Order: sequence, then structure tokens, then C-alpha cells
Amino acid sequence: MAQTLAESARRAGSYQWSESRLFEILGGWVTSTPEPELRLVLDRHSRHAAWRAREWWDRLPVLADVDRPARCAPPGPIAAAAADRLAALEGSGPRAAAAYRVILPRLWSSYHRYGEALGASGQVADGSTLRTLEIVARDVAGDWREGELVCQQVLVAPAVIRAGAEAVGALEEFLVGEQQAAS
Repeated sequence: MAQTLAESARRAGSYQWSESRLFEILGGWVTSTPEPELRLVLDRHSRHAAWRAREWWDRLPVLADVDRPARCAPPGPIAAAAADRLAALEGSGPRAAAAYRVILPRLWSSYHRYGEALGASGQVADGSTLRTLEIVARDVAGDWREGELVCQQVLVAPAVIRAGAEAVGALEEFLVGEQQAAS
């Protein structure tokens, strides 16, 4: 998987956008979340996403002809719409379930697949990107695990369980449906 500088910059920029948007969404939920455990986890994970966004910013090329901020864009309209749907969720159950059972697992999977593809290519020039992928994937996995533990504390009442499951189902259906329509 030999990548051009432009392709590498596009990927780093889309990951930077994704993590920045996750920072905004999780952080935006903190004040309206009544459960103290979930509020603390959302705040911490929001800051983790901001840190990962900075890591991706650092992977963007610093060249005279590369507009770094312009590279920080959604990987596509599906990702942008999914982020908007996530941000619009109401209630602790749907928010926690969608974030920790859909978004973080998919983000981790994306990092994992990209890292495997780069590693298989043997490109020495992508060493710093591989290192960043290793670090951010481990960080996302930790947030995902911790988030799942909190989900299991929040998703206990039947109505909350159903609302969480509906949010997960709707987001998954949207993502899969839009991906299939795009292919």
C-alpha cells in the first residue's frame, strides 16, 4: 500500500477531523449527563480525543504548498452525517451506547486496518504514522473498554436498555446502508 504524500495527508487529516469532532461531541454531553460516572468518563474521553487529534495534526506534512487546516476534513459525507446523528442523541443510554458500542469500535477498527495495510507495505517512510497508529489505537481501545463498563452501569432499566439498543441499531443501519449505497 504505497501512499503518496497527498494520500497520507488526507488520511491524517480525516483522522484529525474525526477525533476533533469526537472531542466536541463527548465534551458537549458532559454538562447534560446526570450520572456522575458517565459524566467523568465522557469528560476524560473527550480530552483523550483532543489529544489524539493533536497527534494526527502532527502527522500532517509541513510544506509550503500543503494547506494543513484544509486537510482536516471528514473522510466523507457518511462520516460527517454519522457525527451529526451522534451529536443529536438525547439521553445517557443512547449516547453511551452509540459512542461506546458503535463509534469507538469503528474508529479502532479503522486504525487497526490502516496500520495493518501500512505495516504490510513495508514503507519505512510511514514509520511515524505507524507509531502514531499504534499509540492512538491503544488509547481508543482503552476508552472503548472503559466506556463499555460505564454502559453496563447506565443501561440497566428496560426503557434505557431499549433506547440504547435503538440508538445503536439506527446508527449502525445508517452507516452500513450509506456505505452500501456509496459502493
